[in-house]
Amino acid sequence: MGHAQSATLRANFRRVERREWWLWAAAIVITLLLTIGLASFLLPSGTSHKDFYSLNVLPQAMRGLVALVFLFDLYTIYQHLLIYRIRRQLVEREELFHLISENAADLIAVVDMEGKRLYNSLSYQALGYSPEELQASSSFEQIHPDDRDRVMKATEDARRSGIGKTLEYRLRHKNGTWLVLESTSSVIRNANGDPEKLVIVNRDITERKRAEEALQRSEAGFRSLVEDAPYGIYRANTSGRFLQVNPALQKMLGYVLAEELLRSDLASEIFRYAGEYQRLSELLTGMEEVKDVELEWKRQDGTPITVRCSGRRINDENGVPAYFEVFAEDVTEKRVLERQLRMAQKMEAIGRLSGGIAHDFNNHLGVIIGYSGVLHKALSTNPALREHALEIEKAGRRAAALTKQLLAFSRQQVLTPAVLNLNTLTSDMEKMLPRLLGEDIEVSLALDPELGNVKADQSQIEQVIMNLAVNARDAMPMGGKLRIQTANAELDQAYIWNHPGSKVGKYVKLAVTDTGTGMEPATLTHIFEPFFTTKERGKGTGLGLATVYGVVKQSNGYIWVDSAPGNGTSFQIYLPRHVGQPAVYEQISDSREKLRGSETILLVEDAEPLRKLAQTFLETGGFRVLAAENGETALEVARRFGGAFDLLLTDVVMPGMNGRVLAEHLFPLQPGMKVLYMSGYTDSFIAGHGVLDPQTHLLHKPFTEEDLIGKVRDVLDGGKKSPPALSSAIELKASEIRSGQ
Repeated sequence: MGHAQSATLRANFRRVERREWWLWAAAIVITLLLTIGLASFLLPSGTSHKDFYSLNVLPQAMRGLVALVFLFDLYTIYQHLLIYRIRRQLVEREELFHLISENAADLIAVVDMEGKRLYNSLSYQALGYSPEELQASSSFEQIHPDDRDRVMKATEDARRSGIGKTLEYRLRHKNGTWLVLESTSSVIRNANGDPEKLVIVNRDITERKRAEEALQRSEAGFRSLVEDAPYGIYRANTSGRFLQVNPALQKMLGYVLAEELLRSDLASEIFRYAGEYQRLSELLTGMEEVKDVELEWKRQDGTPITVRCSGRRINDENGVPAYFEVFAEDVTEKRVLERQLRMAQKMEAIGRLSGGIAHDFNNHLGVIIGYSGVLHKALSTNPALREHALEIEKAGRRAAALTKQLLAFSRQQVLTPAVLNLNTLTSDMEKMLPRLLGEDIEVSLALDPELGNVKADQSQIEQVIMNLAVNARDAMPMGGKLRIQTANAELDQAYIWNHPGSKVGKYVKLAVTDTGTGMEPATLTHIFEPFFTTKERGKGTGLGLATVYGVVKQSNGYIWVDSAPGNGTSFQIYLPRHVGQPAVYEQISDSREKLRGSETILLVEDAEPLRKLAQTFLETGGFRVLAAENGETALEVARRFGGAFDLLLTDVVMPGMNGRVLAEHLFPLQPGMKVLYMSGYTDSFIAGHGVLDPQTHLLHKPFTEEDLIGKVRDVLDGGKKSPPALSSAIELKASEIRSGQ
């Protein structure tokens, strides 16, 4: 387009030039003709013998006139040559201007101070408007309404100051889209020096603006990704100084201000061990990228944390490492959970083993203990044989105590939780503990009078205290002091960081502290494992502290141990604080006459020896008993009997139909029937998560005749409870602990 306009410009110039040459030639000819005509009037009429064209015959005036005309013609030719040269230069410059303006990508326009278009370059056709449309419109019409006032103000400022401005604004394309232009204007002044026109050069920066906005969005997105990343991100130079850190790293390391962290030295203030910093630096220097390197760091307060780092090195233009970029993930809690999971899996495996054998084992123990009791009564006239029967019964009880400890450790025992006050429970045990521990151990209590309540199984908490007391006794062979302390406690996040497995919340603290030999760190890592013991062979089973651990965990509590060789040991138990008051028990008599009855009982037990033993106990107590070996047989017995049963006494785990399903089948047929379950361990059919429903009655295996008759009588009489006989219960448990440990 620019080349065609240049050719047209040259053709027009040549046409004008030829026209001027013809005009100048005609002027010369006319001048000469006028001179000759004038000369014919001035020459004399006589004939001269000389030639007319001879200059000698021309008068002096005539010669001057001819010379003057000749000089005028020469001057005219010279002037025309100058005009030709100037015009040619103008044409060349105009041609150059057209070439520049028409081939430039920028939009070039000349407007007056009112905005009227005087000139628009061909590049304006990129806006979709024809030259006629542009010429017929004001330069402000296509400007975006939001930008129009700003552009007009810039025009007014240029008119007033004579200085153009550079600004950005939006211009409408003919198709309706908006282009972003970068405009640079220059003022053209008139002869008086007043601003007359504006030369405006507009550059289409739409794509550039889009690229800038995309870059800004990308940078904002990247910045947001870094700032909001859940992992710590930092950039550090090769000398170990931070260059940039993100908020996640700041939070991970416990710094309030990022400036404090930036001033920190990686090797001495962030890495727990300087050697690990050196190792990471060598890895990053030697490799372009490093992945999943676990290191020990420390927070600002000195708390150690485990982090998993991945990073890369960034080189300068000479290929020399300039800085390192590292991503750090805090895996402290994950590692703690993994260790806890491994421990839980190990304990769960043993728990499954103990739970699997507990049912059959307790059945056998029940037969041994039951029949030894029968023999003990039958041999009242033979003291020697009666003593043998008593020893068999004691051995069975010791074996039952071991089974109970296994179940407690594996958290497969059935709990009967109640609201307790540990001050009351501990005070009730104070008189018994000296007899259990010996006179050379001083027992003292430090009880918080404002202590809150807990919800737990009273017998199990008693067992915890006694197990810890016996453990303390064994650690003080030459005597010492045992201190039991209670207090309200609230575990915060700082405590959680240093005590894996604990949870934030309000607790009641029970601490049992001794002045014994203490334990080394290697021993502390295994003390809650079953069958782990530092005692001599035959002096303990290694189940005492495992039982404590199981009871505390099943009660949703937390246990921690502080110990050092020669400095004694402190067991700290945290049980969730419970809002509520301890239960009030109804006083009832416990006479032997009441431990009998005449009601009808349906007995269901798959182990034949235990079924026969239970039937003997019940019938001796005056009850009418119908026995069945499983659920299906029990339904058939009930159908044939046709009458009403007062009580269903059934084992929980049986081949085929379990005890819970059997009860559900019999309830529609026996509306007034009560149910008493028998079981040797926790079963999901009757106890959710090991906690017995208050409306469900359970008889633990193995049991004695008195246990069976008493529990049956209690269920038939409505399940009323007397206050726990702490002294006798504790004495029984103390006996079990002595025999078990």
